[in-house]
Amino acid sequence: LPIYNALITTEDTGLQRISLVDSPAVLSNFLAFEENKQPLQFSIQDEEKREVLGVVMRADFPIYRNDSQNGEYYVKYGKETIKLMAQKMLSDGVQNKVNLQHQENTDVKGVEMFECFIKDTEMGISPKGFENIEEGSMFARFKVNNDDIWNGIKDGDFKGFSLEGLFVFQLEQSPEEKEIE
Repeated sequence: LPIYNALITTEDTGLQRISLVDSPAVLSNFLAFEENKQPLQFSIQDEEKREVLGVVMRADFPIYRNDSQNGEYYVKYGKETIKLMAQKMLSDGVQNKVNLQHQENTDVKGVEMFECFIKDTEMGISPKGFENIEEGSMFARFKVNNDDIWNGIKDGDFKGFSLEGLFVFQLEQSPEEKEIE
């Protein structure tokens, strides 16, 4: 199957919102934390921090897609695209735009990002529990004050993040094609 690299090439491209989903395409669920900062085992606690930490996008990780326009293919987000995406998300002020399962008209209030970072083990930025996630991947941590959403997280209705945005797809060249060029 063809592999496309997602790129940010104009002011209109980039991350537009983050969706809480039951099956993240990046194949990494988030961790939910209670008051003592231990991962929540999806059981009700008396005093909860109501925080979730997870992968927004994995660097150079092929994500399977199948749509009517392109058919079957993979898309990858490179380290530089992810870095630019994180910077642009914060400068555009869209870090608190959150919806559910990528459905229209499901934007939620009371779910706010308070931390965003790029995994960089050399700089000491490597969250525990995500050792298998690639360098250059983007993580986010959200405070969940919305009771319905928090209950959905505890019940397992929402297990991770998925990004929404506009990106330019560039067909990745095979090593042979690169050599010929």
